[in-house]
This record gives sequence, C-alpha cells and structure tokens, in this order.
Amino acid sequence: MAAPFPPGRITRGRASLIGGLATGACVLALWLAAAASLGIGGAGADATGVVVAGAVAVWVRLADL
Repeated sequence: MAAPFPPGRITRGRASLIGGLATGACVLALWLAAAASLGIGGAGADATGVVVAGAVAVWVRLADL
C-alpha cells in the first residue's frame, strides 16, 4: 500500500511553468497557422487565439502536479 501524501501545500516546480509557457506558445503558433491557412485573419481571430493559448497554458501549469 502506498504511503499517504504528507499534509501541507503541494508546490509546483519550475518545469510545470516552463511546460505551460511552451505549450501555450505552440498552441498560439498552431492557431495562427491554421487561421492563415483557412483565410481567417484579423484582430478577432488573433485575440481568440491568444485567449485559447492562455487557457491551455494555465491548464497545463495547474494540471502538472
């Protein structure tokens, strides 16, 4: 049987921060490439890509415990 987790706060390492930022940057690059390929341009598509990339980056950062 595995030992229980020690009490206290779980800390996140630098690796999850770097992984979240790298994943967010890659999602944004793929989003912009897909938008350009589909002929969808403009500030709205770019802003949506930034929001989606930010959400994915935060999710990766928080999920990587």
